[in-house]
Amino acid sequence: MKDEGQNCFGAIKNTMTSLTPVIFNINWNACIRCGACVAVCPQDAGFISPFDTIAIDRPCDIACLVCERVCPVSAIGSEKFKVQSVK
Repeated sequence: MKDEGQNCFGAIKNTMTSLTPVIFNINWNACIRCGACVAVCPQDAGFISPFDTIAIDRPCDIACLVCERVCPVSAIGSEKFKVQSVK
């Protein structure tokens, strides 16, 4: 069992730098605030919203999407982060 977890996070770690950043969105009507997304997130400890979920106000450059897969109520979605040019 321990090896499976290490393999999972090892695979994530190997792909972290090659992914496109994403912005997360949370269905607040479905979210049960269990903290599972925060528990598995490889981001720094500050990548948390005021509601104890993953951050939704800034791009995630790791973009492993483990939080989406672990959410027991499928309340987390994401979209590719698009940099807007300033004119």
